[in-house]
Amino acid sequence: MKKKIILMVSTLVCMLSLCSCGKNSMADELNGLSETDLQSACEQTAGILENLSAEESAEYYAYYLSQEDGKIYADLMEQWIEIEPQIGDFVGYKDFEITKAGKTITATETITYTNRDIKLIYVIDANSMEATAVNVEIVYSMGETMAKAGLNTIMAISIVFCILILISLVIYCFNIIPVIQDKLSKKDSAPQTAVAVAPVSAGDEAATDDTELIAVIAAAIAASTGTTTDDFVVRSIKRRY
Repeated sequence: MKKKIILMVSTLVCMLSLCSCGKNSMADELNGLSETDLQSACEQTAGILENLSAEESAEYYAYYLSQEDGKIYADLMEQWIEIEPQIGDFVGYKDFEITKAGKTITATETITYTNRDIKLIYVIDANSMEATAVNVEIVYSMGETMAKAGLNTIMAISIVFCILILISLVIYCFNIIPVIQDKLSKKDSAPQTAVAVAPVSAGDEAATDDTELIAVIAAAIAASTGTTTDDFVVRSIKRRY
């Protein structure tokens, strides 16, 4: 395991340190490296990945993840662990391409497997010639790419429509809330049913008092004479003040 790690690291270092002796235009664009140097380094890296078992791949990933400067290769191992079960057996190297855009050099090796083709991609800083990213990915057919793009589009449109529906419901609620508030306000402010009490006049009070007084006097007379209130009638009362 330790020897394989040293071999892999050495391969990557050699790729960045080799310089071509030729003075062609491609070597000038690649700061002295030739296309053959980069292709050889890519193929050596692909060969190392091919010969790794699943357990060794996991160990590589854990090792690079623990290193302060190992993120680039930890990402590479993570991608390889994900795609390796899908691609089948190694068939051969299919194509190699180098592109340069500004200060970035991209070297892409296309490799054929029985189930899928894959791409091993090195992204290199043109000034320092240091690798800034190393990726491995499956090559999808045009139909698969279009299907994925269509699915992503449908998902995006669905999410947008769901959000628009939610926003519409919220706006509609703003129209309902004032109506509910008005109903609650009217219910709280409804007038209580009051029982009207007719005012009692002074004359009515006096009449009530006289009636009660007559009844008392009549009862007293009947008691003292031994008769009943039916035998006599109290017609008037004269008050002396």
